[in-house]
Amino acid sequence: MAMKIGASQLLIHRAAQNAAAGLPSIVESSIGKCFANEMVREVCGAALKLLGAYGYSKQFAMERRMRDAWGWGIAGGTFDIQKINIALALAGRRFNQRA
Repeated sequence: MAMKIGASQLLIHRAAQNAAAGLPSIVESSIGKCFANEMVREVCGAALKLLGAYGYSKQFAMERRMRDAWGWGIAGGTFDIQKINIALALAGRRFNQRA
């Protein structure tokens, strides 16, 4: 879990640092968002399994983290949208998605 969180942080920090330096990249930001969203869901799922019934109780923070993991994955742009952004940027052109 620590490796997945660390990798997510590095991807997001790289995208933010390049954007702050005047080199914003749709690919870097989309890769960071997509990977971090997938990893937070995996890590929260694994933590929920470790905690068992305590993970579902509102008395503990894990329940909130699990809800936030799924909510932010939607609010920050779904995986599908991020993957489309990545593919478009890597291909260097736009595709007609309505055809």
